[in-house]
Amino acid sequence: MTELKDIFSLNLRFSGNMNLTWTLLLLFFLEQTVFTPGLPFSRRHIDSPTSWVPGGHHRYCDVMMRRRWLIHRDKCKQINTFIHEDLATVAAFCNTPAVPCTSSRSLRSCHNSTHDVSVTDCFARAGTRPPYCHYHKKDSTRPIRVGCEEGEPVHLDG
Repeated sequence: MTELKDIFSLNLRFSGNMNLTWTLLLLFFLEQTVFTPGLPFSRRHIDSPTSWVPGGHHRYCDVMMRRRWLIHRDKCKQINTFIHEDLATVAAFCNTPAVPCTSSRSLRSCHNSTHDVSVTDCFARAGTRPPYCHYHKKDSTRPIRVGCEEGEPVHLDG
């Protein structure tokens, strides 16, 4: 938050040069959001209630992947899952018995959901390239498995 205050103070100092201010603000947000591995779990995966997107439900993945900055600089993220449950519900899964993770090298154990959850899986269309990545979606209700650290979900497994 202090970085944001610093940027806005630059706005006051350079009020005569709006281009510099907008450039610095844009660089700040790009620095914060371009790389997906460091993004919080909720930003990558939680969408509750399910967001409305312009252009109809068939555009959900195209819009959400851009809105959440889940597109890499040089390639489209191949798969992402949005969970349509609130973060507290998903965090409660961290209290279920530990099971082996299947897709994380850094986490030793994961936790299964206690019930099926509504999800949307987004799959990159063949040949799609940034910055205009296009996706198709699959809605389903199924169990999920999460990796947790200190009682908070940090990884969606599988």
